[in-house]
Amino acid sequence: MSKEWDFLERLNFSEGREISEGILEHLKDITPKAINIRKATENEDRHGTDYWIERKNLPPLSVDLKNREFCPIERFGSDDACIETCSVYTGPPKPPWYDYDKFRIKSGWTIDENKRTDIIVYTWPILNSDKLRFWILYFPWLCKASQNNWKKWRNIYPERPAENRDYVTLSIYPLRKVIVQEIRNLLTGELF
Repeated sequence: MSKEWDFLERLNFSEGREISEGILEHLKDITPKAINIRKATENEDRHGTDYWIERKNLPPLSVDLKNREFCPIERFGSDDACIETCSVYTGPPKPPWYDYDKFRIKSGWTIDENKRTDIIVYTWPILNSDKLRFWILYFPWLCKASQNNWKKWRNIYPERPAENRDYVTLSIYPLRKVIVQEIRNLLTGELF
């Protein structure tokens, strides 16, 4: 389960994967005043936008797609989702990564509050099917929940490396119900 993924292989998969028209149509259907969905430019993609949901008389919404090459439920019996903790890590190439926090050069996309994204769409292929499972989240709340919890989560769900040319990207895979609970904790409670 601690397989290292080659970054270029993952990038090519993510970019080369045909995006389901059904998912794009669903996003349009569930977004009030949506009139169109258009692909982002290459520059916009670097800042966290794969698609824009254009809305009548409202600003567009930025959508970032996170496609996984397999379904973790089918492979591991684990309903988890990727939380990227560090985009660029340049320290010793071995765990435990938290022993080397000073080598974390760039925050992972999930905890990067400067990322220009409104909506995250996770997708997983369903084995022996043309269908995808999906999970749609409001990114600012996922970001805040991840910022608040990633260090705790990495003690439960060890960070996994993805090798790049000169650095490593680190991610954890908490259960979706754990992520949802932490987002819920942000959205409900009592205030004085």
